[in-house]
Amino acid sequence: MAASTPAYTATLIAGPYTLDVSLSQNPPFTDQPFEVTVSEHGSNQQLSGQVVAEPGLGTDAVRLQTPLRPLAGSAGKISGWLHLPVRGAWQLVIEVNGPQGQSSAGMDITVGAPGAIPPWLAWLIAATPLVLIAWWVHQQRRYRRRLLAEKETEASVHVQSGTSS
Repeated sequence: MAASTPAYTATLIAGPYTLDVSLSQNPPFTDQPFEVTVSEHGSNQQLSGQVVAEPGLGTDAVRLQTPLRPLAGSAGKISGWLHLPVRGAWQLVIEVNGPQGQSSAGMDITVGAPGAIPPWLAWLIAATPLVLIAWWVHQQRRYRRRLLAEKETEASVHVQSGTSS
């Protein structure tokens, strides 16, 4: 998923820095790590820093943090992976260090719960009645053809026995 386009991108002001912050999932789900990518808007200068995830109101969780490391193959981009174990409101605080000093900016996110069942299983369950109905219609058509063939055979036998007498 790291090579794909980001699911969400926001531009934040962190003191002297204008940051482009991208999330690999929108919304992120519990128990599924997601990538946070940070770069300075319109610049390739290398920053360093960390992402701090602070639980919002009503979210029973602890503060989490992850360091931001240079992203391989991308000049001026840093990234880190977060794993948020509790659904609800969170604030991501991006703390950066660069040539113009240290600064931070925050953004609110809502972490969702993953689906109760995998999508492929949901489709299988939903399609099963259609398959059964199609099979039943097919069987009814075969039964009708067999009855018509028997009726034609009986009629031809009846016609032949009537002409020979």
